[in-house]
Amino acid sequence: MKSKKEWETKSLEWIHKVREEIDEEIKRKGMTPTQWVKARGKVDIKELCKKMDLKNITIIEPKLSPRLRKIQTR
Repeated sequence: MKSKKEWETKSLEWIHKVREEIDEEIKRKGMTPTQWVKARGKVDIKELCKKMDLKNITIIEPKLSPRLRKIQTR
């Protein structure tokens, strides 16, 4: 139980740190959060897992309906 609480604490600290860095970047660039997200583009999940040294991860591609697939390709 102790290790679970320790992990949760470290995870929350990391999340808050990342959020502060994102907020600082948004302020520096003078953007709204929505503009910042759109400017970042898509996230390459496989590359992110590789950078974080996550090896036993199965990435499941979302199944899009034909209608959504058509919208996404525009």
